[in-house]
Amino acid sequence: MKLFERRTLRVDIVFVFTSLVILTAVGITSFVYLHNKTAILELVKKSFDSEAKMVLNATNSYLQTVQDTVEIATQVFNKPDIKLTVNSKEAKYLLNAVKTQKQLDLFYYGDESGNFLQAAILGDIIYVKQIKRINNKAVTLFNYYDKDFKLIRTENIEDSGYDPRVRPWYKGAKNTGKTFWTNPYIFFENGKPGITVSCPIYDKYKKLKGVVAGDITLDGLSVFLNGASLSNNSISFMIDSSGKLIACSGGHKIVAKRNGKLKRLMPFELGIPAIKLATRYYLDNHNNIFSYNVNGEQYLAYFTKIPNKFGRNWIFAIVAPESDFTAPIKETLRTTILLAILGLMLAVLAAILLARQISHPIERLAQEIVKIKNFEFDTTDEVKSHIYEIQQMSESVKIMKNSLKAFQLYVPATLVRQLINSGEPVTIGGQSRELTVFFSDIANSTTIAENIAPKDLMLQMSDYFDVMTQVIETECNGTIDKFIGDAVMAFWGAPISNDQHAILAAKAALRCRREIDKLNEKWEKEGKYPFITRIGINTGYMIVGNMGSKKRMNYSVIGDEVNLASRLEKINKFYGTNIIISKGTHRYVQNDFICRPIDQIAVRGKHQGIMIYELMAQKENTPEAQKAEKLAIKFQQAYELYLKRQWQEAKTIFAELLEEFPDDKVSQIYIERCEQFIVNEPDPYWSGISKIPEQ
Repeated sequence: MKLFERRTLRVDIVFVFTSLVILTAVGITSFVYLHNKTAILELVKKSFDSEAKMVLNATNSYLQTVQDTVEIATQVFNKPDIKLTVNSKEAKYLLNAVKTQKQLDLFYYGDESGNFLQAAILGDIIYVKQIKRINNKAVTLFNYYDKDFKLIRTENIEDSGYDPRVRPWYKGAKNTGKTFWTNPYIFFENGKPGITVSCPIYDKYKKLKGVVAGDITLDGLSVFLNGASLSNNSISFMIDSSGKLIACSGGHKIVAKRNGKLKRLMPFELGIPAIKLATRYYLDNHNNIFSYNVNGEQYLAYFTKIPNKFGRNWIFAIVAPESDFTAPIKETLRTTILLAILGLMLAVLAAILLARQISHPIERLAQEIVKIKNFEFDTTDEVKSHIYEIQQMSESVKIMKNSLKAFQLYVPATLVRQLINSGEPVTIGGQSRELTVFFSDIANSTTIAENIAPKDLMLQMSDYFDVMTQVIETECNGTIDKFIGDAVMAFWGAPISNDQHAILAAKAALRCRREIDKLNEKWEKEGKYPFITRIGINTGYMIVGNMGSKKRMNYSVIGDEVNLASRLEKINKFYGTNIIISKGTHRYVQNDFICRPIDQIAVRGKHQGIMIYELMAQKENTPEAQKAEKLAIKFQQAYELYLKRQWQEAKTIFAELLEEFPDDKVSQIYIERCEQFIVNEPDPYWSGISKIPEQ
């Protein structure tokens, strides 16, 4: 049987060593792969940045050229003798502009009387359009030209109903008084997506004469994106603030006919999963660059906002398969895996040889550790081994048994484990350390005890302490010092140091209140008395360590800061609060929790006033936290007025708070104080410090 057990242990040892080698190999391989991948992806990110800057510069140049053309045209149409006819020099100016500016599809001018002059080159169609209003009727005249700008024919349309003054481009320039860009839309004349830039013209009396405008096709942006590919399979696209496509590489159409009408498409309507998922992820998380999975393949995406130079919030994006950039390191990974397998085989052989020498002493050490687990310290079975490390383990186990045996004389087993892990010496004495101490008590406990049978009270208290212990020790890593009747004393930051001791204490207080509320709700349904718990918390320097005698010790905290926490718990009764914290605790928790100042009080044993706060809720997006924050903000305003001796103003806000929160005893206290000070102004040396009766 022993031989079988040893062989089984040897198999376990081989398995452990093999697993460690595998984990090491996998860890190293993964590290190398991820490190190289990270480096490559960092280079890709820089490439994305460079690509984006190039596209943004091209886009700005694309739009700026047209804006400059429109703004220059205001000088042409700001003359007293302009003629808005199809044969005028103004018409020729518009034709020359659309001929030289490839981005410009339509170029036109409308005035305050509703007259209109437009030039356009739409494919093989070249025309000038004139609208003149006579007797409130709009008469439209067209001149059509061939590619050499020779007149082909004319056309008249009476009462076309078109009025430039009601068009968005005209109203936008008129309302803003400066150059105006419309949102992208589908042009009526050619069915292409585009935008319009318009500029108002004023006379010397600052009166609006008219508006010059140009329609810009966005096809040029898509053509540019086709030549701006980052890799073989990358796709670039642009969207506007409404989420609709402005341009897309790869020849993908950004408009489609829906119900007989042309409509600009959303990215997900392209039918390309990589674009659909990337856009959705960006809109949900607003990450600039990220990796995501598309049908089992990893993709990279880069999104950036185009500078809001033209008054429009556009976004440029690039998506590309990750394999376009990581293919070389995958080959390196395969080679690394082969080397790792070879190393694994050698490690298994070494593990088998080593297991023969360590299996027996390891079994005996395991038995000793089981005894330690069960706190059986009366017998000692020393393990001897020629292997230095195993002998060291044997000595360590022996020391551990002796230490635990000593600690068991005065400390519960759970605290013994903490003390051993922290390395605290098993001697009487302590050290000064900044900790957070917690005191809780049950309101009206004497009355409750008088009305409940002792056995029932004991059972109810047991449930109560179970909840407190679960929250403080298990959930919030605190140390319960002692139970004092119905009170609980706990602290954070010792024996194991923790920089978050104040945060954990505050979390514990709120969770205790929440769990006890649930317990009270259950008890009330069962006809039992509820336990209303009041809590005081203070953070400061106190003495922590082993206290008592040589035969009976207690790991605890003492000091003035401990006494202050106890007094804060009692002060809850005066203010009608549940959780009061000191300024020392508040400075650590104010960024994570909602607190409000309660008062500056003169506590017995202190020569100066102490600022105290009510801990109300954790900062989170819940109705309870929102309600607490609303109360805290408004109370802070009233309290500041109170400290400035503006009694009437402070009283007004406190009264508003009391009306909204009728159970807020603190506001009622301050209303009474304000009323008192309105009648009897305090002396000039008054600093807001209050003296409250000892509770």
